[in-house]
Amino acid sequence: MRYEAWSIVNEEMDQAKRQSRDALFTIGNGYFGIRGFFEEDGRGISALGGIYSAGVFGKGSYAAWEGDSRELCNLPNALRARIKINGRPAEGPGENGLQESGEAGFFQKLDMKQGIYERRYPYTEEGAKAALAFRRFAVMDERWKNVIGQEIEIRAEEDGLELEVEAAIDGRVTNLNLESCEPLPVQPGRNHITRWETGEQSLHVMLDYKETEIHMCQRARAFAAGRELTGSLTNGEAEAGILFRCRLEKGESFRLEKMIRVTTGKESCPQAELPGYHEAEEAHREAWAKKWILSDIRVDQAENPDALKDQAVLRYNLFQLMAVCPEHTDRLSIGARGLSGEMYEGCVFWDNEIFKLPFFIYTNPGAAAGLLKFRYHTLDAARRHAGRNWFDGAMYPWQASEDGVEQTPYNVGAFYAVHIVSDIAHAVLEYGRVTGDREFYERYGMEILIETARFFASRCDWNGEEGVYEIRAVRGPNEYDVYVNNNAYTNLSAAENLMAAYRAVREREEEAEKRFSIRPGEAEQWKKIAEGLKLPYCKERDLYEEDDAYFKRRELDMKRAKPTGKRIIDSTLPYEALPLYQVTKQADVVLMMAMYPSRFTDKQKRTAYDFYEPRTAHDSSLSYAPHSILAAQIGRTDEAYRYFCRSACLDIEDTQLNTVSGLHFANFGGTWQAVYFGFAGVRFENGALMINPHLPVQWRGLEIAGSFGDVTARIEITGTRVTVKRIGAESRKTDGGGKERPGGQGTAGAGLNVWVEGKHAVLEEDQDMITVERGGESHVAAGCNL
Repeated sequence: MRYEAWSIVNEEMDQAKRQSRDALFTIGNGYFGIRGFFEEDGRGISALGGIYSAGVFGKGSYAAWEGDSRELCNLPNALRARIKINGRPAEGPGENGLQESGEAGFFQKLDMKQGIYERRYPYTEEGAKAALAFRRFAVMDERWKNVIGQEIEIRAEEDGLELEVEAAIDGRVTNLNLESCEPLPVQPGRNHITRWETGEQSLHVMLDYKETEIHMCQRARAFAAGRELTGSLTNGEAEAGILFRCRLEKGESFRLEKMIRVTTGKESCPQAELPGYHEAEEAHREAWAKKWILSDIRVDQAENPDALKDQAVLRYNLFQLMAVCPEHTDRLSIGARGLSGEMYEGCVFWDNEIFKLPFFIYTNPGAAAGLLKFRYHTLDAARRHAGRNWFDGAMYPWQASEDGVEQTPYNVGAFYAVHIVSDIAHAVLEYGRVTGDREFYERYGMEILIETARFFASRCDWNGEEGVYEIRAVRGPNEYDVYVNNNAYTNLSAAENLMAAYRAVREREEEAEKRFSIRPGEAEQWKKIAEGLKLPYCKERDLYEEDDAYFKRRELDMKRAKPTGKRIIDSTLPYEALPLYQVTKQADVVLMMAMYPSRFTDKQKRTAYDFYEPRTAHDSSLSYAPHSILAAQIGRTDEAYRYFCRSACLDIEDTQLNTVSGLHFANFGGTWQAVYFGFAGVRFENGALMINPHLPVQWRGLEIAGSFGDVTARIEITGTRVTVKRIGAESRKTDGGGKERPGGQGTAGAGLNVWVEGKHAVLEEDQDMITVERGGESHVAAGCNL
């Protein structure tokens, strides 16, 4: 892999890595996710493509906790291209002239600045020579979110090249994965199309889940030797297309421009509504430019052989987060593998709120609000789930469908994983702390806090012997514990949830009692439980215990248990054996301290890190970033940088050998947190921007941006100073994607309190910049007045 500042490039044609790299080169716009498959490849699994649309599902294969499961549905391949050169099919570089790994000429690139995927290779077959190039994008502009652009160019490298190119929508597809599990998915998967109907360059299909209807139409134009070609329609079984023919002499080129529109329901999509290719591409580029204003992170690196790599892989993580966010609706959220693969069936987990959401809270509050509204819209399903399990309030499911229904298979432990409930409450609170969006809090957030507090009040038990409240039989982030009593992470976040709900009721007591039917003494009971919840802790060691029995377990020889990169449960020990040992699947206490940094002393953080880090198997993509954050906060920047690299490169290097089943979007959010909360040391609390940098030696400086209450700003960090600059007034008034931001944030002229390593400065209302020197007395420099 080759790295450029704004792109990743692969010049190795390796058939063994084809499917993983299809996932790696995924592009999207929140409506679509499009894997980097080869559109001309008409054989085997590669012919199935890999296009997913948010909220479009097919029937699953197992009985879920509530009803039957469903899975993300692979859509008809709307980018299908059948190419013949001198009468012979050109079906991809693995078939024509690039059989061997690493042979010169193959090239694929993801341009993250502009959201465009391109690929090219030379074609040589029985004397026919040509150069083939492909480009595609999912339009980011909100006017055409359901539109895809495709371009194919073929240049003749010798005279007399007879060319045929058919641009089609191919409905003869199945899902890519029958099962998404070790060692690799079994392929191909299920067919979710129950019936189809073709029209003039259009295909209408019915899916087997909720009788979902999908309508696809295309408009294709072709040019050769300076003239536009006339094509002929080529409808076939479950496909619709158009065929172009031409003859090229050496140096002449054929170019295809194709626009595809997809709608759900009975709505058709006439070609007349499709934008022009160049019009759509220009709007797409402009939309991505706006996205990067608050989202980009710039790294100024020292003498470092991985200088370009650090910058590129970091931007890759950020790009994928923006490319998957469904900003067009607040009725959907982001699945664990986004729209890049079928693993976890497109379901939403706790990592959405804890790992992904902070990125959007700081860089695109409008999008963050939409993701939280998804949880509000599924509150009734969470109430039903709580009642079904004999609890009060709202019990959010571990593995949520688009309707908020529990999709976890029965009897695999979703009953115990209750920290998802307080994770959502924490996200509501974090969004409010950073944005100050009172409208969201009053219309949506309060009800979530109250219903989740009611759940925990019914889930907690009083231990009279110890004089504490407990949460028994739970599974914390360490999923290798199966179930335990008093997981520290769960109890602390539940206490935060309960106390926040108590304060919400006390703040507006009369209104809350009427609106939410607060019973006499109910809120006071929440406060009592919150203050009395047990947090396992060893005073002699000043060490927080992961749960109240962790210290009693046997130590585990990690080298023996994990001799390779494979998970323990996939290599050496069965799942049932792990509760015997002090082994943590992924960050648990470490995650708790990274999330609540002000609740613990530096000594407690160091003690916890030293104890749990060697006991953590990192058998989850969620583990590396919290370790990076906490290591940075305690000044161990070498370790922080090492864990940052593992997080940032997880999919690019396919370190867990399962990128083939989709990208790890929570890990992308964790990578952003490792830089933002770890290396930059940024937090926005109580209306103040706090900055405590811990830059690794590999980086000379760092620039980040964000939305902090009523101010959007760029922060420049070096070894000697921190500079906070306002972002232009026009940008400040939007969420980074062109929409007005909720709650009135981003208004020009607002002041901002800034604390840098304990030194206070103020960005006054009429200033656009302040600088604070590090390591000495504070020096505040007034920049240009606005």
